Amino acid sequence: MKSFFKKILFLSFLSLQVSIFYALPAVKQSIPDFSGQYVFYQDYTFQRESYIGVVYYDESTYGFRYYAPATGKGKSFKPEKNIHLLFSIDPEKEHLELTGEKLVTKISAEDTDLVNYIHDFFYEMTARRQNAGEFSEPKDEYQEFMQFGGEVTLFFNPLIPIFNLERIESVEHKTLLQIVTAGWLKSSQDPSFAKFIGIDEKFTDKKHKFKRDKKSKPQEVVYKAAEDLPELKASLDSSWTPVAENFYTLGNTALFTMNEVSSPNENQFDVLKRRLLLGNEFVYPNWKSQKIEANGKATQITQLSYHGDDDSYTYDFKFLREIDSKTAALYTLVVYAGAYESNKKYFDEIVKSFK
Repeated sequence: MKSFFKKILFLSFLSLQVSIFYALPAVKQSIPDFSGQYVFYQDYTFQRESYIGVVYYDESTYGFRYYAPATGKGKSFKPEKNIHLLFSIDPEKEHLELTGEKLVTKISAEDTDLVNYIHDFFYEMTARRQNAGEFSEPKDEYQEFMQFGGEVTLFFNPLIPIFNLERIESVEHKTLLQIVTAGWLKSSQDPSFAKFIGIDEKFTDKKHKFKRDKKSKPQEVVYKAAEDLPELKASLDSSWTPVAENFYTLGNTALFTMNEVSSPNENQFDVLKRRLLLGNEFVYPNWKSQKIEANGKATQITQLSYHGDDDSYTYDFKFLREIDSKTAALYTLVVYAGAYESNKKYFDEIVKSFK
């Protein structure tokens, strides 16, 4: 339950009062990047399973990783590959200019091509993001991109940090590169970026079971943060235990919280939406399978997240509704995967009850 509580507490005390930076040189983003935000992509142009990640530290410092898990057996065995680089750049330049480079991991002579691949990725993606200009909605661009085989389509989304890149497709609509996960480092000591090794999409969760108590009684829970704010309501039952006025647990199976989030600036909800999409310490949401459903002033986010510290999976439901230009209601339900998959109707009804 440790990572469970970390995630919920992180979401419960969300605030938009953070320092804003614009990451890439000569790029203005509709949703600014913040120090510690990172993204991992899977690159399908490699013959083996391969990931490339980028983390933004400040406007002058970035980190990159190439990671490939061990594969094959016998003569076809290939060991794990992990290359981690730090770059410093000149943020005043109109184009990407490196001013320093540091290897975090050891490399061999055979890794030279992979180091060059990281360099090319940084230069190419920066230039293509610059050419895409400023946008506040998802967009796609048809381009010539030899690193990915020639004519491709780049799909951009402002909710994704740094390059705002979601995926690259060939003219045959084959996915060549795709976002896998994105997160936000808690501190300089947070190893989540350095420790990412992929997400198993064929997992099974037999450790977390839940059987609904048929004797439990319906229970509406209500929370009001202040007199001038509306009541937040949801339908639980007597199986849930109140930990705080707006925080409930279902044994070791699920957690639920509701809160009101405010910002000193108006119309900062896209910044909040990105923050809700990002994993925190050792929590990696699977961006391949997540759903974002918008309806007027309400947005529902459904994610399947891998918790690296205890090798578990959760289904995460976040519901955001704008109250006014500076305030939003936020509901969060996190359920272990094994419990949710055998009780979908029960938990889906809770999500539908958010008011």
